[in-house]
Amino acid sequence: MSDLIQDLDVLPSETEKTGTRRTQSQRSEETINRLVDATISLMAEVGFVNMTTTSIAKRAGVSRGAMLHHFTNKVALVIYATGEMWRGVVAASDALRAQSDPERPDPTGFVEALWNGAMAETHVSVSVDMMLAARGDPELQTHLDVWAAQMFDSYNAAGRHAFGNAGLPEAECDALILTIASTLRGQRIAQMFSPDPASAREVREMMTHLLTTHLKGAQQ
Repeated sequence: MSDLIQDLDVLPSETEKTGTRRTQSQRSEETINRLVDATISLMAEVGFVNMTTTSIAKRAGVSRGAMLHHFTNKVALVIYATGEMWRGVVAASDALRAQSDPERPDPTGFVEALWNGAMAETHVSVSVDMMLAARGDPELQTHLDVWAAQMFDSYNAAGRHAFGNAGLPEAECDALILTIASTLRGQRIAQMFSPDPASAREVREMMTHLLTTHLKGAQQ
């Protein structure tokens, strides 16, 4: 089957319905994006173990042949899809860094941005599932380790930029960001088991208070 036929083997897009001709590169990109979205959503719903290439292709609205044209197996697709997801987490942290004003530290805004961005429910659910799937699988473990390091580096960079001018030592700032990120991740998991928005809000307020207290101490 030619590349053209394989990448046409998807459900009609809005672009196709209007009669606008797309390039082969655009068709391939659309197919891959559909597969990535389907993989992440299915992992969040049923987990790596219960997800199959057939279920991914069905969710994405593409043929299994079209999927295998781009990704030889489930592991290859999961590695690519989770990499794209984590790339988005790093981008969100980088955006938080760019938006933060070192002269006007905003602990509340920082905690809320981490909660809604890096610690969004899907991100945490899929990341935890990847931790389980990576046990005994060196390829997945290496992939997970590389991205985990990049994500924590991005959290630290955002924290150092946002709060460094307040006089907070770098090591203390990193420890605070690690504490906050780990707590928020744990709270997101807890919310999956027993949703309680009020409790989640209280935890975020506690993390904000912790950060604010340390900033005040550094300024004294």
